[in-house]
Amino acid sequence: MKPFRPPSAALASAAYVACRYGGAPPGVARVELDLAAEVAEGLEQRFQARPGGGPDPMKPRFARHAEHVQAVLAAGGYPALPARCR
Repeated sequence: MKPFRPPSAALASAAYVACRYGGAPPGVARVELDLAAEVAEGLEQRFQARPGGGPDPMKPRFARHAEHVQAVLAAGGYPALPARCR
């Protein structure tokens, strides 16, 4: 079977993103799409720089969990909810 050759840079980028969201590691996506190492590296950098960054499509673009936890702890921490009596 011949490797898929995207006809344009836009389709190469879309195909790379589809492979990465499909669970393929960067190296596998590069081989499946028959991309040069430099091209694949550039696509991976752009993929990681997307809002939300990385292969998790459910990660919100505002995900800054560590900074949020530090800010909450600096403000006194999370409130403790009282136990409910049944």
